[in-house]
Amino acid sequence: MKLVFCCDPANNLYRLLAELGQTYPRYDELAEAIAAAPPGAGVLALAPSYPRPGPALTEAHLAALRAKGLRAYVEYPAACPGLALGEPRPTEWERVVIASDWFAPALAPLRIVALHGCWLLPADAGAAPAHMVAAKVAGYHSAVYGLPETTFPILLQPADDLLLAASSLSGFITGRYGPAPAWAALWQRLLGWLCPGAQVPALRWEPTVGVQAGPADPLPAAAEADALRRSVRWFREQMIYRISPKTGAMEGYQANIDHLGRQLLRIWPRADCIAETAMVLAHDWANTGNPDSRLLASQLLDYIWRDPDFNHGDPADPAYGLVNWSERNPVYYGDDNARVILPTLAASRLLGDPRWDREVLGCLLANLRTAGKLGFRRNNLRERDFTADPESWRRYHEEETITLAPHYQCYLWACYLWGHALTGYRPFLEAARSAIRITMEAYPGGWRWTNGFTQEMARMLLPLSFLLRLEPTAEHRGWLDRVAADLLAQMAPSGAIHEKLGDLAMGRYPPPQSNEAYGTNEAALVQANGDPVCDLLYTTNFAFLGLHEAALVAPEAGYRAAEDRLAEFLCRIQVRSTKHPYLDGAWMRAFDDQLWEYWGSSADLGWGAWCVESGWTNTWIASVLSLRARGETLWDTATAPRLRPLIGELAAQMGLPPE
Repeated sequence: MKLVFCCDPANNLYRLLAELGQTYPRYDELAEAIAAAPPGAGVLALAPSYPRPGPALTEAHLAALRAKGLRAYVEYPAACPGLALGEPRPTEWERVVIASDWFAPALAPLRIVALHGCWLLPADAGAAPAHMVAAKVAGYHSAVYGLPETTFPILLQPADDLLLAASSLSGFITGRYGPAPAWAALWQRLLGWLCPGAQVPALRWEPTVGVQAGPADPLPAAAEADALRRSVRWFREQMIYRISPKTGAMEGYQANIDHLGRQLLRIWPRADCIAETAMVLAHDWANTGNPDSRLLASQLLDYIWRDPDFNHGDPADPAYGLVNWSERNPVYYGDDNARVILPTLAASRLLGDPRWDREVLGCLLANLRTAGKLGFRRNNLRERDFTADPESWRRYHEEETITLAPHYQCYLWACYLWGHALTGYRPFLEAARSAIRITMEAYPGGWRWTNGFTQEMARMLLPLSFLLRLEPTAEHRGWLDRVAADLLAQMAPSGAIHEKLGDLAMGRYPPPQSNEAYGTNEAALVQANGDPVCDLLYTTNFAFLGLHEAALVAPEAGYRAAEDRLAEFLCRIQVRSTKHPYLDGAWMRAFDDQLWEYWGSSADLGWGAWCVESGWTNTWIASVLSLRARGETLWDTATAPRLRPLIGELAAQMGLPPE
C-alpha cells in the first residue's frame, strides 16, 4: 500500500500498521502530506486532538488532492468545503450503524458497531452518501427495526475521491471500539479504497482491556487460584473505601466507555455489594491468614449491621431488622436482603466472629414476617409502605400473595432453608417449602422472568439444592434435575451459558421492542434467542453458585462436570488490562463467546453490557472459586450451636411464633 499520514505519531491506526511492519511517511500538516504523496497514494488526515475538531479541510487541500489524483480519508475536521459541520456533540444512546452496502460483504447494511465515547460533528450531508451513521437503534448485531428518522452521518463520501468522518474512527484501540473483528474489517475496506488493488494486511491488535486467555489456550494448573488471587486484589485495591469510621465497598463501574476507553466509578454504597465484598475478604482470611483481610471484612459487616445508614435496629420500627437497599435509602428488596444474609452467614463462620449473629437472624425474621402466608414476599417494600404502628408489618404477613419470579424471590427461600438448618426454626422451612412447591408447579410457563428466562433457572438451583439437603425426596430431586437440565441446555461448548428469553408477555425487562425503547429501562442483553451472550450479572454468577451446591448434594448427577466447565470459562474471561488497572482482575456483565470479547445489546438503562458490579458478579464468582479450592459448601452449619439459642427470643420480640 502507498499511504501518507497526517496525524499524531501515537495515532492508533498509524502505530498498528507500524507494528505490523508497515511503515509510512507521516506529517503534521495536511498540505505537507499531500505534497509528499506519490502518484496513486492514499492520504489519511486523522483527528489529532479528538474530541476537539482537527484542522479544517480547505479548498486548497481539495485542489491539491485532485491535481495529483489522490484519494483521501479526512477525519473530524473543523470545516469542509460544501458541508455544514456543527459543533461537537456527544452521543448518549446512539450507536454506529452501517448505512450502505459500501462495506459489504464483510459488514452488511444495518450492522451495529460500538464507537465508545463518540463525539460527532453534526453534518448536513446533502446529497453525499453516508456509509455509517450514529442512531438510537435496538438490536444485538443488527438494527432489527431499521434506522430511525433521526440519524447523524459518521462516514460520508462527498466526492468519489474523498471520504470524511464526522467522528474519530482511528481511535479504535484507545476507545475500545467493538466488536474487534468488525473494526478490522472496516479499516481493511477503508485502506483498500485508499489504495485500489493493493494488498491490505490483516489487522490484529492487543486490546487495552482484554481477557486472561483465549478459548483454546491451555490453562495452567493453578488457573483458579490465580483468578481468585487477582479478584481479591481487585477488591482490595479498587472497591473498598473508608469515610471514617465507615468502611464500605463501591458498587463497581459504569457500562459507559469514554473516548479514552475509561469507565467511571459507580460509587453508590449498596448493602448487598458491601456484605458480599466482606464475604470475599473473609474467604481470603481463611485461605491466606492475612489479618488485614479479616479486619476489612469485619469493618464492612459492622457498617451494614451496626450503622443506621443500613440497619433498622429499633424494635418499635415496623421495618425492624430489615436492611436498606443502599445507604440511607429505606427500600427493602427481599432478594437484596437475602444477598446480605447469605454472605454474612458465610463470612461470620469463616471469621469465627459471632458479633453479627443477632442482627442477621433478625433480618431473616424481618423478611419472614413481611412475607405472606404462602412464603412469597412483595418484591420490595418501602418505608412509606409501613405506618407508625409497630404492628403494621402484619398486613404483609397475612397476605396470600404469589409472585412466580425466582429472581426476586428465591434467594430468600435459600436463606430460610439455611436458617432452619442453623436454628431449627420451623416457620423458615414451612415458608420456603410452600413457595418452592407453588413455583415448581408453575414451571416453566407460569414464571415471570426479569431480564431473561435463563437467570430464573440459574437462581432456582440454590434453594432447590438446599431443599434437597433438608428433605432428600424423589420429588425434590426431580425439581432440581429438571431445572438444571433446562439450564445446562443453554451451555455452549466454551462453558458459557447463553441467555434465553421466555414468552415476551411474561418478561419484566424484555429486549427493546422498538428503537425508541432502547436505553429507557432495564433490559436483556440479547435482542432475540440465539444471540450468543452470557450474562455475568444475572445468570452465570448464580449458575456457578447453584451448580456448586447441586454438585455437592447430588454428586452423581454430572453437575460437577458442568461446574468445572463454567469455572474454566470464567478463568479464561477474567479481565486483563495494564492500561486500565482498575478493571484488571474483574468480570464485566456481557460476554460473547463467539466473538470472545465483552459484547452485548447494551440497552439496559443502568447496567449495560460493560458494567462491572462488585457484588452480584465478582463477589459470587470469587467466593465459589474459594469454596472449590477449600472443598467446602456454602451450606455449612458449624455456627448452629451459637445461633440456635437466639432464635426463640428474637422471634418472640418480632411478634412471630417462638419455634
